[in-house]
Amino acid sequence: MALSVDKVFQFVQFVANKESRGWVSPEEFNVTAELAQIAVYSRLEAMFLAHKKVHNDMRPFLKDESVSHGGSFHAFPSNFRQLIGALDASGTEIKEWTQAEYLSNKNSTIIAPTTSYPFCVVRDDGIYVYPDTITTNIVVEFIAGLDSANPPEWAYTTVSGRPVYASGSSTDFEFEDNLFLEISSYILMNMGMNLNQEQVTQYGMAFNQAA
Repeated sequence: MALSVDKVFQFVQFVANKESRGWVSPEEFNVTAELAQIAVYSRLEAMFLAHKKVHNDMRPFLKDESVSHGGSFHAFPSNFRQLIGALDASGTEIKEWTQAEYLSNKNSTIIAPTTSYPFCVVRDDGIYVYPDTITTNIVVEFIAGLDSANPPEWAYTTVSGRPVYASGSSTDFEFEDNLFLEISSYILMNMGMNLNQEQVTQYGMAFNQAA
């Protein structure tokens, strides 16, 4: 379940009130909400790059897509960020090589790529599959990036001079609800409310009880 932007907004207002911070405008919240989502994504992406394992919190970004070929070249899937794995049309795993490994091994009599043991290299412009005699589409499993065109937004209408949440125009976070406190912590920090994790957790418990 996607993390509700209104839930986070209400929590930030709750904490701001407790900390005598005053009213947080929707505009200020929306800017810091986008920064918080980027910060959490960057942390989780770094964990993936370090361990090549998909953390559960990255599941909303785990995608697979069939991509067409042009010789050895395969264009990136839409919103491609990091390769996890690839399969050819027969379901054979296409192992990933670095560019250096490809240059070193492409002419090897032992581990050169074959149709039974294909390899791929991710370059700046796409995914290259070897041997280039493979001329079918491949299925790419990958981590997608954030939707930069639709950052989290608490949209509103003005009623009696006060903003009122407009759910139909708002955009929730791309992460799931279990990252509620972490994303909220980043937002509060970006607003100058430097609380430790224990304080944020305590506020979260009080907020849930008051809801």
